[in-house]
Amino acid sequence: MEAVVNPGEVLTYDFRYEQHSQHKKSLKVLQWNVERNYKSQEIIETLKRLDPDIAIIQEIDIYCKRSGNADHMKNICMALGWKGGFVAEFLELESPIRLDQDQGGGVHGNAIFSKYNLDFRVVNHKYHPYNWEADGEKLREPRIGRRYTLAAQIEVPGMPSIMCYCIHLEVFCGIIGRVSAFSDVLADARNNIDKIPHQLLFGDLNTMAHSIARLSPKYATDRYRFMSLGRTESQWWKDNVLNWQDSDGPLNMYLSFCGFRWLYKIYSWCCRLFFCKTRSSYASSIGGFPRDVLQAARNPGFTDCWPCNMTTLTNYGGVYKARLDWTLTRRFQVLHKEIGNMDYSASDHAYLMVHVQPQ
Repeated sequence: MEAVVNPGEVLTYDFRYEQHSQHKKSLKVLQWNVERNYKSQEIIETLKRLDPDIAIIQEIDIYCKRSGNADHMKNICMALGWKGGFVAEFLELESPIRLDQDQGGGVHGNAIFSKYNLDFRVVNHKYHPYNWEADGEKLREPRIGRRYTLAAQIEVPGMPSIMCYCIHLEVFCGIIGRVSAFSDVLADARNNIDKIPHQLLFGDLNTMAHSIARLSPKYATDRYRFMSLGRTESQWWKDNVLNWQDSDGPLNMYLSFCGFRWLYKIYSWCCRLFFCKTRSSYASSIGGFPRDVLQAARNPGFTDCWPCNMTTLTNYGGVYKARLDWTLTRRFQVLHKEIGNMDYSASDHAYLMVHVQPQ
């Protein structure tokens, strides 16, 4: 079947049957990876029950054989009466090397939905830690395309403009690849702060390189598979990415020193003792992150709504647990939080719902 949209392009549907003009004081915002819409009816029933004002969703299939050859993007918009934008990441090539549960034939990507007016754009990543077009056959999933982040400016009556990001980072890499790609989105958010200070950065960051995943060269591919021992990847991110604020300096020195903050403290102490300026030229080679990533991977004011070591995915009979899903807010007060689908009956991810109010 010919693709309805190509990688990097945005497909929109608008099935709002009424204009929501009543002024709002707070919003319900949902984060959920719906696992290729395998359980499409359960997903729609859950969305109807939750009734979010904004839904940020990853892994939506359009016309893939594995999920019934349906346009699940359109079906969600129709069933909920939403406007939605979908960024295509991959053309899922139909191939005999694929398992039936992975069979393609359509497109796959991520979306943002709302009851309110949205304008969409795509954030192009500089860093792509896995080359799907060259190496997808090694995983028995031949694809054309790459990762993209979808952004939407949302106008809610009675509220300031809101910038939403829907991000899905690569799973077949390591911490360096994921943080580098994430830094592209932080840079975009930082560039828009003066214009739109109220921001929501939600998504599946695939922070999973810990526990038994450390033993897999497929899911933990760099030095941090062992250099982050003692911490989950989500804890490592909280300590070394989110905890370095813009005000702490122009370069993320926690990343420069591999997340060993004690080493950075010794370095800083020596610089003060000998009246030297801190330098990152050699430190970046220690950490493995390019200099532009050290510059971009600083927190411009986002707050994590949940404990960093919570669980949103369980595998291998409960032996492996990870927090893959994140809801980061800027200039919002969190009024209430809800986690669901913990039996993973509708998707292999739990959903996260946050009730927020602009500050």
